[in-house]
Amino acid sequence: MRFLLIPLIGVLSHSLTFAQSPEWVKELTPGTAGTYRKVPPCKLTFDIGWSHVMTAGQATLTVREAGEFWRADATAASTGLARKLWKYDCEMTSIMHRGDLRAHFLQHRETDSEETCRYRVSFERQRIVTETKVQPVKGAESTSTTVCSYGPMDDILSVILYVRSLELKNGQKITRVVQPWDTPYLTTFEVQGRETIVYGGKKQPCIKLSLQIRKIDRTTLALSAYKKMKTATIWVSDDELRIPIEMNASVFVGFMFARLSQFELLSGKDAVGSLPASTTVKPPVP
Repeated sequence: MRFLLIPLIGVLSHSLTFAQSPEWVKELTPGTAGTYRKVPPCKLTFDIGWSHVMTAGQATLTVREAGEFWRADATAASTGLARKLWKYDCEMTSIMHRGDLRAHFLQHRETDSEETCRYRVSFERQRIVTETKVQPVKGAESTSTTVCSYGPMDDILSVILYVRSLELKNGQKITRVVQPWDTPYLTTFEVQGRETIVYGGKKQPCIKLSLQIRKIDRTTLALSAYKKMKTATIWVSDDELRIPIEMNASVFVGFMFARLSQFELLSGKDAVGSLPASTTVKPPVP
C-alpha cells in the first residue's frame, strides 16, 4: 500500500542548500509553483488492486483550506482477502503553504501485523526535523529524532499539488526531493504525452506521466536504487482540476494499481480544516 502512496497521495523539493552539493542537485526543478495552483476543497476515493485481479484496499485524500495553509488528509487500508494476507492501516495529515505549495508539517501513522510507526516531520527552509516512534507488537517502544541539514523539501501530499500546478508539456521532466515518511528520495516525473482512458463509463482525456524514484542517503546524500518500486505510471485529468485518475506500479510483490472511484467537491464547513495543536518538531538536544 505504501508503494502506491508515494506517487499517489503522492514529488520533490525546492532548491536545496548544501555545504557541498551533490551532482544530482543540478537535476532539480525550481521551486516556483505553476499557474494551476488553485485547488478546490475536495475528497477523492481510490480503489487499490493487486496483480490485476484482487482488490487490495482503499485510499482517500481530502484537501481543505486552513487559513494561509492547505490541510490534506489521507487514509489507506488493506481490505478483503488482501487484508487477511497483510493487515495494513495508515493515516496522514499534511500542512502546506497555500501561496507556494511548500510543505510545512506532516504527521503519519501506519500499522501492520508487526508494528505501529508514527512520524512527525517539520519542514523548515534549511533543515528537516523528523521524530519517529516505533511500537512493535512484541518489545519496547523506541523514539528517535533526526535532523537533515538541508531543505526545503516536499512531503508526499504537497508534491501532488506542486506537480499538478505546472504546465505539464509533453516531454517535460520534473525532478525534486520528497520525504514521504522518514527518508528522502529523489523523484523524477516525465510527461509521456496525452491519452484518453475510460473513467466512470466515459472517455476522459488525461496527461500520462512516468515516475522514477531513487533513494537518498540522509548522511552522505549519495543516491541508490529504490528496489521496492521498479516502474510507475500516473494518469492525471487533462483539464483545470488535474485530478489523479489512475496509477499503475510494478513493485517487488508484483503489479499494483489505484483507480479513482469517487470525486466530491466540498463546500461550507466541510471545505474548512484546522491546524494540528502543534506543527513543530524539536531537534534532539546536543
